[in-house]
Amino acid sequence: MYRVVRRESVSPRGFAIMQKKEQFDKLFYMCSLCNNCKVACPYGVDLKLEETRQYVAQHGQATEPMKEVIANLRRTGNPYGITQS
Repeated sequence: MYRVVRRESVSPRGFAIMQKKEQFDKLFYMCSLCNNCKVACPYGVDLKLEETRQYVAQHGQATEPMKEVIANLRRTGNPYGITQS
């Protein structure tokens, strides 16, 4: 994602800095959760981005599309909101 938006805050290093400073923001949703940061990190740092996203969502900072996905999952059991026939 960093290559696309050119902001360090959406790089693994940026996420680590934000976590350390406890600056939880919806920027954590810009991560694709591909785990390349775990593979490439020479220090073995695990950013635990899934847990951070959960924290962000629980504190009302989730993006509108994520709120819609969560509502669809609760209502229909799938992220698209399509019911099984």
